[in-house]
Amino acid sequence: MNNLFQKFTMAFMAIFLFAEIGCTQTEPSQSATTTPPPTSRRLTVGNWNVETFFDSVTTGQEYTEFVKSKTWGTEAYIERLKRLCSVIKTLDADIFVMEEIENEGVLQDISNFLAGEWNSKKLYSYSCFAKDEGSSIGCGVLSRFPLAGMTIHALDVRSEADAMPRMRPLMQVQVEYNGGQLQLLVNHWKSKSGGEEKTAPWRLWQESVLGTVVRRITMEQQAVLACGDFNQDLLEFERTNSVDGIKLRSRHGQNNAGIASTEVEVHSPWFSAGGLIKPGSYYYNDEWSRIDHFFAAGKAQIESFAPQTNGPWCDTSTKVPKRYEIWSGWGYSDHLPIKCVVAF
Repeated sequence: MNNLFQKFTMAFMAIFLFAEIGCTQTEPSQSATTTPPPTSRRLTVGNWNVETFFDSVTTGQEYTEFVKSKTWGTEAYIERLKRLCSVIKTLDADIFVMEEIENEGVLQDISNFLAGEWNSKKLYSYSCFAKDEGSSIGCGVLSRFPLAGMTIHALDVRSEADAMPRMRPLMQVQVEYNGGQLQLLVNHWKSKSGGEEKTAPWRLWQESVLGTVVRRITMEQQAVLACGDFNQDLLEFERTNSVDGIKLRSRHGQNNAGIASTEVEVHSPWFSAGGLIKPGSYYYNDEWSRIDHFFAAGKAQIESFAPQTNGPWCDTSTKVPKRYEIWSGWGYSDHLPIKCVVAF
């Protein structure tokens, strides 16, 4: 495997780089509201928060329920791998992004379980993984096309009244396809655990990072697709005058490249001509929310999009996702996977 990543520094206050990052090449072992650009470059992209996907080796960084569980182990882990890989194969995306993976080894295991594909065009030969040093979970990317120049954008905020909690970085990786490049930005924002109001400033900081990076990429006339679990419903973002426009707020000064932190418009496929696409991606306290997102900007346009509800990972009638239960080994994730077609 070849390490293909480079380190990049961007800060609003101060910055630190994460140790556990990698980008490797592994050998095989519904409708949008914007008009797509005239191009032959189209990729399908899937995104899924796979819900605390730990391996069977205890290192002490796992969540308590996994450490104390009498049912979690090698057999349960292998069964989860098989289940996850069956979903990946069913969704058949060119690029598959996952949140809440424990480490790069899990991503390698997923790649190995998928390596028996006879059709060479279906193989995921490229992968990237990143997480905060000391964190329990990170984000991973599987791709059928080359990945290059992985960059990690992270915050060290010291201006808030409260100390900064552990926050996952923004992963930027370039997808090279058919003579063009797509800048993929993978997000997993601070959850609302501990209180929505108390945690809101930290999501705003992460929004500031994303907004600044998107603005820089679009100024360079590139295509950008941001995705991930934002832990923020679509309607919690500020709208623009565009039918599908979202305004990413970036109000914390400027970065060390001298780019002013201003607002930038991205486009969300959750908006459609008939209203918001249903059913949402996350079901909690008997309510649906849209916290898993694709945002397109620059030369990228989302042609089609839908939460994925035609599979055993959700209830056939209610479409509610079947969350994973460690005590029984039943289920998949508490999020629905989402998928789009992006043109650039």
